[in-house]
Amino acid sequence: MQTLLHRIQFENDEAAFKQLYEENVFKLFQFAYAFIQNRQLAEEIVNDVFLKLWQKRTGLDSIKNINVYLYVAVKNTAANYLRQQASKKNIDHDRFVVTHFYLSPDPEQTLITNELKKMIEFSIDQLPPKCKLIFKLVKEDGLSCTEVAEILEISYKTVTTQLTIALKKLEQLLKPSLTPGYFKARTGY
Repeated sequence: MQTLLHRIQFENDEAAFKQLYEENVFKLFQFAYAFIQNRQLAEEIVNDVFLKLWQKRTGLDSIKNINVYLYVAVKNTAANYLRQQASKKNIDHDRFVVTHFYLSPDPEQTLITNELKKMIEFSIDQLPPKCKLIFKLVKEDGLSCTEVAEILEISYKTVTTQLTIALKKLEQLLKPSLTPGYFKARTGY
């Protein structure tokens, strides 16, 4: 990542910037959409953040963590929009709607049946909004609990507590599906 940022900052490398954009645009769009609930506006917010990043590329070396920077920039841009629309001062994380969950394929997950995938996605949708947002940022977007705490301006303990709640609720919702006889009854194996 540092090499990529170096190329953007010191070589004005548009291909490196495009790579940074492509690696982050979808998850940042989902994050913006959780705030705004408008596809076009979420896209505009993310594109505005990247445009400002390109315009201020000479100062990239002052950014400690580019992932946190991008998420915070999206959150702040969305908050500014919401403030303009409703004159709100604080963002209510409980009203977020996270709608796009995709399980990334890895060797373990390729063994999961489509039916089980649907049950997992359904179970994730049953989580309270704050749990769902934190679960998505940690488990899907790959951010650390520390990064999520910084992005959402909440304590590390709150993030880990919400993540624990999410995992316990998912376990409760999925437990009937994961009983030893479930797959044998469903598949005959």
